[in-house]
Amino acid sequence: MELIRRIKHRVGYVWWWRAKHWWLDTQQGAVARILVLVMVGVAGAVQGVRAVIAAATPRDPAQPQQAIIWIVVWLVVALLVGVAVALSMGNKAADPVDAANKGPTTQDGQSVKRHYGTVWVDDPGMAAWRVVGRDPIKASGGK
Repeated sequence: MELIRRIKHRVGYVWWWRAKHWWLDTQQGAVARILVLVMVGVAGAVQGVRAVIAAATPRDPAQPQQAIIWIVVWLVVALLVGVAVALSMGNKAADPVDAANKGPTTQDGQSVKRHYGTVWVDDPGMAAWRVVGRDPIKASGGK
């Protein structure tokens, strides 16, 4: 079991870090990035030429009608699924926001609590994971 963990660590962390360092921080990595960019550009150009040739060649006259029929069938199926989902939701989306769904508010003079470790906090005012003191919230700008 220890051997498998060591192999996973070496492959998953060490060699990934080395490959990332080579790709981003070395001169050979810069050359490799340029070569990959050129190869992607050439592949895109070849695919563009193939698309132009495919668009220019004549097709069987019955083929577009068959494609349109299948597109209409898929649109009808999608419409039926959408209507079924909308009907199953009912008026849930149209409900107004009640007082229980409002965000947390602050009060002047309220102190911020400290939480250590993993704890369940019922206070809705918890907004960040950081060390905070017990300084009260001040109403003025500190003047």
